[in-house]
Amino acid sequence: MYQYFIFSGIFLFFAHVIHVLGTWKFYKKLGVKSWKIFIPIYNIFILLKIYKRSIWWIFLLFIPLTSIILIFILWRDLIFTFLKKTNINVVLFLLSAGLYIYYVNFFKNIQLLKIENIKKKENNIGILLAVIFSFIIHTYIVQPFVIPTSSMEKTLLVGDFILVSKIHYGLRMPMSPISIPFTHNNIIGNIKSYISIFQCPYFRFPSIQSVKRNDIVVFNYPKDYNHKIIDRKDHYIKRCVGLPGDIILIKKGVLFVNHHKEKYSSEKQQAYFIKTKDIPLNIEYLKNKMDIEDIECIEEKNDEYFYQIMLNEKKVTQIQNLFNNIVFIKKYILPIHFKEKSIFPNHSDWNRDFFGPLHIPKKGEFIKFNSHIYNEIFTYEKVNKLDIILKKYYKVKNNYYFMMGDNRHNSSDSRYWGFVPEDHIVGKPIFIWMSIDWDRKNPLNIFSWKFRWDRMMKTINNQHSYLSLFFLFSFVYLIYLLFKNEKIQ
Repeated sequence: MYQYFIFSGIFLFFAHVIHVLGTWKFYKKLGVKSWKIFIPIYNIFILLKIYKRSIWWIFLLFIPLTSIILIFILWRDLIFTFLKKTNINVVLFLLSAGLYIYYVNFFKNIQLLKIENIKKKENNIGILLAVIFSFIIHTYIVQPFVIPTSSMEKTLLVGDFILVSKIHYGLRMPMSPISIPFTHNNIIGNIKSYISIFQCPYFRFPSIQSVKRNDIVVFNYPKDYNHKIIDRKDHYIKRCVGLPGDIILIKKGVLFVNHHKEKYSSEKQQAYFIKTKDIPLNIEYLKNKMDIEDIECIEEKNDEYFYQIMLNEKKVTQIQNLFNNIVFIKKYILPIHFKEKSIFPNHSDWNRDFFGPLHIPKKGEFIKFNSHIYNEIFTYEKVNKLDIILKKYYKVKNNYYFMMGDNRHNSSDSRYWGFVPEDHIVGKPIFIWMSIDWDRKNPLNIFSWKFRWDRMMKTINNQHSYLSLFFLFSFVYLIYLLFKNEKIQ
C-alpha cells in the first residue's frame, strides 16, 4: 500500500516539474510572480482561477491518470491564449500530446493575444467534464466489455455487451499512469496505447466480496508476453472453478473439485458427435431457430452424415426429439492415454477430459521447488534462482485461481495455460446492457446484425435488472447539471 502511494507521489512530483519547465514563460506573461510558479498545487490553482474553471478541478491533480488530463487541458488554455488557434497549431499540439508547449515556451516570443481569450468561457465545458467523469467511472468503478468468442456459451454469447464491476473484488489501482484514455493495450496493430517507463506497484483496496467458486471473473491473461505491465495484458473472461487450496480433477470430461462432482449447470457446453442417416441435419434451422453456432460437418459417406457440434444437455434433448433420422449422439471425450501437447503443465500426461489431480496454491502454503507444476508460480512471484537451487520449499506469497470456460471443449483456459494470480483479477460482470447476434465471420457487417432483445438489461444470471437504467439516468442527469451550472456561472 505504502509503496503505491509513495510512487504516486513521485509521479506527481515529476508531473509538477514537467509542467513548470514547459509553462514558466506563460505564467510570467500572465503576470504571475516567479515564486508562485514553483509551488506545487498552488500553481495549478492559479491557472484554474485565471481561466475561471471550477476549483473542484484541483482534485483531478491527486490521481495520476486524471492529473495528466488536467495538465493537458491547462496547457491547451495557455498555448491558445498566446497563439492563434490555427489548424497547424492545433495539429502540432495534439500530435505532440501537448508537448508542443515546450517549443513555444523556449523558442518563441509569445505575446498575449486578447484579454478576452482568458475571460471568455467555453460553451462545451459540460461535455468535457462529462468525458472526464466517464473516464473516472471507466477506470475506477465499472468498465464495459464485449464478448468476442464463444468460450462462455451459453452463459455469455458472442456479441453480449457487459458491464464489469471493478470494486466487487477490490479496486485494483492502475499500474500504467501514462496512457491514452479509454484504450487498453494497443491503439492500432502493435502500437501500444501506454508508456511503460512509469509503472506503479500493485495495490488493491479491500473487496466487497471475495471470489467465490463458480463466479464469472474478468482477469488479465497471465501468459500475455506482449505486455509486461499486468493491467495492460489482454482481458479474458471465464468461470472460476477452483479457489486457492482446492484440488482440481477432470475425469471423462466431468469436473471434480475437492473430490466432489461439480454442480449441474444447464448452460455448460461440450463437443458431441452426431450421426444421421439418409438426410443431413438442417443446419440453417439449428442456427436460426435453436441458436446453435458451432456446427462442423466431419464426413459424408454412403448417405450417412457425421457432425461435431457444441451443445449443452438441454439442446441435446431438443435435437433428439426434433430429428428422427439421428443414429446416435454422444459426447466427444478424449481417451485417457491421449496427450495434448498444449495442456498445462508442460510434459504432463493429461488432456482436456482427463486432467489432474492438481492442487491450487494458496497464500502462505509451502510448495516444493523441484515440482515442475509450479514453475509458473516462481516466475509470477519473481523467486530468486539461487533459492530454487539451494532450498527445498517455497512459501507462496499470493492466492491463485483455476478458470474454465463454460464451453468446455472450445475454451482456452487454465487447463492450457495454468493458474491466474490474484493480482491479475480485474472484476466481476454485473449485467448485460446490450446483445447483438452478428455474423461471426464478418462481425462488421452491420446489415446482418440482430438485436437479442430478450438478453438486454439483464444480469449475468439472466434476471431482469433496472440497475442499468439507474446508470443511464445518473449519466444524463450529470450532463444536465454540468450544463446548468455552466449557465448559472
